[in-house]
Amino acid sequence: MALSDDSGLARTGKKWVALGILAVVGGLARFTMEPGKIRLVVLVLIASFALRIVLAAVGSRYDEKQG
Repeated sequence: MALSDDSGLARTGKKWVALGILAVVGGLARFTMEPGKIRLVVLVLIASFALRIVLAAVGSRYDEKQG
């Protein structure tokens, strides 16, 4: 299977799947929760997870070029 190995293509695919899931969860949180501090905290938390995924992908590409 192509996605079972740890190649760059597999990691890129996993990154987009994770970001897509976070986008769906963020959209659901935005439209189903009442406006207020709790919804804002949930959206900031989801955004921080997305940022972490993006930054981890950038860092791993940099590490591969060094080695």
